[in-house]
Amino acid sequence: MQGLISVFNENQLFFSTLISFLVTILSFKLLVPLFVLLRFLDQPTDRSNHSTPIALGGGVVVIPIIILIPFLIGYHWSFIHILTLLTLFLVSLADDLKNVRALIRLIMHFLCITIYVHFYLINQLGDYYDINKSYLIVLIYMISIVGISWFINAFNFMDGIDGITSVKVIYLTSSLIFLNYFLDFNNSILHYSILGVTFGFLFFNWSPASIFLGDSGSIPLGFLMTHLLLDLALKGYWVAALILPIYYVLDTSITLIIRAWKRENFWQAHSQHFYQKFVRSGKTHKQACFNIIILSLGLFLFALLSVVLKNNFVFLILSIVWCMFFLLKFSNNKK
Repeated sequence: MQGLISVFNENQLFFSTLISFLVTILSFKLLVPLFVLLRFLDQPTDRSNHSTPIALGGGVVVIPIIILIPFLIGYHWSFIHILTLLTLFLVSLADDLKNVRALIRLIMHFLCITIYVHFYLINQLGDYYDINKSYLIVLIYMISIVGISWFINAFNFMDGIDGITSVKVIYLTSSLIFLNYFLDFNNSILHYSILGVTFGFLFFNWSPASIFLGDSGSIPLGFLMTHLLLDLALKGYWVAALILPIYYVLDTSITLIIRAWKRENFWQAHSQHFYQKFVRSGKTHKQACFNIIILSLGLFLFALLSVVLKNNFVFLILSIVWCMFFLLKFSNNKK
């Protein structure tokens, strides 16, 4: 018995991935039929990229496992992280069950992120940088709260086809794990648990999907990705932290700017993202995801080069050009 405990302790990161993966697979095997029975379904609409009702309880499984497995293995969740994560999860779950007005959701997002910034991020910044000037603190508050709230919503907006969010979470988490190893930083159990859970979810979310994340999955995952990216940025590698998620930022930002320019209600749900146009041109969800995987590999290379060459800004510019190539490709496909 002592030998088994010793093996487990020496290989915690591996076992956190494996246990998270297996628990996720088992949970979805048991719960997907239950979600269908309870009619917890995403009904197709004119803007949907699926034609039949699909179970909507992915977040109900994914987020609790991401919280519990690392905790049981030894990861220390701070009160602020748990409070922010659980509040975002519960607000988003309420929206999945019964649509919550966009303004109320946004207010709750801003409130959660304000708490996170005030009680965590500002303190972390103070450990790395001198931010004693009052105007600088106010500026950091404004940029952080608006920027993080924007990103978690962008993350949610981009969850529009089978497999896309799983692919992006696996890419982001794997990239951060590699860069941390490369830089001789420690990776946490959380990184590996997210990776294991997401691979498990991908089995059920890959096209044709049998279950969707829903807002209860995509919003909290967006927050977790933001938290892990900020951790890299705070260590001084801010260019890499910007490069890794830049595709989501560009697709969402350009899409909303175009909708605002056309005087459309840009805050309402739609299906005009570039990757959605690609699917609606006749390409499959799998083809869209494979293109995004190739795009992501390029972004990882640029992020790695920016780390090697000490925050060289050129690689951020190159990553934007790389993304624009794919955005043009996605939008120029005609039926």
